[in-house]
Amino acid sequence: MKNWKMRIGALALAAAMAAVPCIGAAAAEPKGQSASPAAAETGRQSTVPAAGSKADARTDEKGLYVGLSNGTGIYEDDLIRMVEGASGSLKVEFMNRADVPASVLKKAKEQNVKLVFEIFTPGFDAAMFNSRWVFDPSHLYWEPDQEYYPLGISLDLAASPDYHSLHPDADSNPFSSVVRNDGVEWALYDLYSAEGCEGSAFPGFSYVEVAHWGEFDGLQQMPVYSYNEAGGTISNSGYGAKGDDAAVSDSIVWPTVRIYNPYQGANYAVLSDEHNFLPIEEIEEQIKDPDIAAVDIQMGSCYLDEQYVLPAETLDQLRNSGKTMSLTSPGVESQPTYSWFFDGTEITDTMDMDLYVRFYYSPYNVQDLWLPAILEDLPEDVPSILLDFAHSGPIPGGTEVSLTASAEFAQEGHLYYVNEADDTFEYVGEVSAEMENEYFCTLTVSGITHCSYYLVSSQKLTGGNVVEPEDPSTPEGQEPPEGQEKPEGQEPPEDQEKPEGQEKPQGQNEAQAQAGKIQGSAVKTGDNRSVLPAVMAAGVSIAAAAWAIRRKMVR
Repeated sequence: MKNWKMRIGALALAAAMAAVPCIGAAAAEPKGQSASPAAAETGRQSTVPAAGSKADARTDEKGLYVGLSNGTGIYEDDLIRMVEGASGSLKVEFMNRADVPASVLKKAKEQNVKLVFEIFTPGFDAAMFNSRWVFDPSHLYWEPDQEYYPLGISLDLAASPDYHSLHPDADSNPFSSVVRNDGVEWALYDLYSAEGCEGSAFPGFSYVEVAHWGEFDGLQQMPVYSYNEAGGTISNSGYGAKGDDAAVSDSIVWPTVRIYNPYQGANYAVLSDEHNFLPIEEIEEQIKDPDIAAVDIQMGSCYLDEQYVLPAETLDQLRNSGKTMSLTSPGVESQPTYSWFFDGTEITDTMDMDLYVRFYYSPYNVQDLWLPAILEDLPEDVPSILLDFAHSGPIPGGTEVSLTASAEFAQEGHLYYVNEADDTFEYVGEVSAEMENEYFCTLTVSGITHCSYYLVSSQKLTGGNVVEPEDPSTPEGQEPPEGQEKPEGQEPPEDQEKPEGQEKPQGQNEAQAQAGKIQGSAVKTGDNRSVLPAVMAAGVSIAAAAWAIRRKMVR
């Protein structure tokens, strides 16, 4: 929040209310009534029990201990009675955290009652409001199998209260080195977890709304990442949204960010923008350095389009220098390690280049991922890789893309442009390969003049929807040499009328012009071979499906 007077008021209120034990609980969601917090700070401090501790779930004759509400300890039986007496929804406010028993969630499902749990936690930033957890009975898709579910978020660490970008000491947080771009605001949220349950979902909790300091003011949507603090990496977790404000008092209101489908023990990083992770300054420094002949940059993992954008100005500098440049992403999940290679001596026109590439492995889930329907014609027992470029349009001359692939592609690899307009596979040529070990090779794809869908197949395709380039050694109107068949559908001589629909594909090279479609009804291949190793055929995540939908809308 950017209103510092409000924060000072929060501190004053904290001092005035220090003796108040806690906040209230209501049997039905109050209308137009503000919460009355007992403390004026949010976050975790050393006095809060460690998440997942067995001591957190205390029991007596009333069942499991849930948490402190209105100065009174609330137990399992108490909360079940509240659910039974609620009409449509139930809102309960807790101090520090709430360990909600599975029996309460089952009862809410049975009674069709929406649950809203608000957490208020003392900390170091005078935030007061911590988080709001929303349980929707219609979202409970399986039987809760844990004894209890711990609700609460660590906003501050006692030794490091700089969990958001607006904090004066934010630069001391290791996350500031992960997000290198100026102007990108961020906040870190650590969710609690029951012992041994990290990574499992909170059943039925459709979202959690977390207080923020104003980093995301004016934004309706913001990217959410999982943050690996030990490794210093982030991975895409979809998108968050502007949540409902949390009214702590008549004068103090906290904005919130909504995180959907939260997971126990997750460390979330919410950013204000899908900013450019590409180290442009480092790249341009190497281009300018006379002692460096070939620029080589390790980019780190790339998860979404618009994260790695190479400016046209940087490519201009590379062209003027005459150097070569390799930019490598180590990949993530089912993404292989892949690299872009640019030869400055071959660059003519330049443009901003989005370097993100999504890779899909056969067989393809066409419907769910909105991939070209023609991929369904491919035989499932023939390994292939689909390259989906985030960049759209032409690319500089001398550009190549390399990726790690199964060793099968080193034996035989063929590149096809997937023409969605004609529902055809247009043959570009063979791909080169270099063995890395007995299981994997590095494929190098060249001959791409513009970005769209491209397919690398471990066997050459044949069929009516496969387009081969014409043989340049056979002049038009002449028969091919003896023993060499003339392709069916060969271009007619210039004095004959060209068949309708036989135009050259837009953006394709002259040498790859369409010569006609080989007769046949379906894509076929030669001998069958084993499929890609399981490690390369990993399923694409739900986030990839969302990304594909987004790409489809703008393509």
